[in-house]
Amino acid sequence: MIYAIILSVIILFWYILFLLFIKNKISKLEKFILQKFKEKNNLIPSIYEVTKKHINKHEEIFNEILILKNKDYSESLYLFNLLERSRTYKLIHKEFDFILRVCSKHNKLEKNDKFTMIKEEIIDKSHCVWENIIKYKKAVKIFNKLINIKNITIVWLLIPINKINSI
Repeated sequence: MIYAIILSVIILFWYILFLLFIKNKISKLEKFILQKFKEKNNLIPSIYEVTKKHINKHEEIFNEILILKNKDYSESLYLFNLLERSRTYKLIHKEFDFILRVCSKHNKLEKNDKFTMIKEEIIDKSHCVWENIIKYKKAVKIFNKLINIKNITIVWLLIPINKINSI
């Protein structure tokens, strides 16, 4: 009987430890993703200036992404989390894609070293963000499964941790 209690306590201890480890990992991934989004968004003024001479209707093309950059900045001031900011980031990503497609039709821009460097950096940051979003979603899925297990046992009385919504 005493061995069963000791074993239960050990299992509960490791369960809680693993749950906290995954929650910490999710938090770190969220911070990392937000940082990479910020770095990518900070490239907007650079690409804006580099393309200014080469693109007709420059202001119209960049208007939406500049509005979204301001929205992102205000969301960061109010400390919105990744889930709350993901909609804005998806829109910014679509605008970046649109701008890069427009720019790819201009041969002078494609030959411009500054533009090429900024474009590659945007693409690298996008890939980095996407890879970490996949890791984030997997971690949230595992975490939520553990919370489901916790909620169908008596353990839910001991651990006041809830599910995390994924992006």
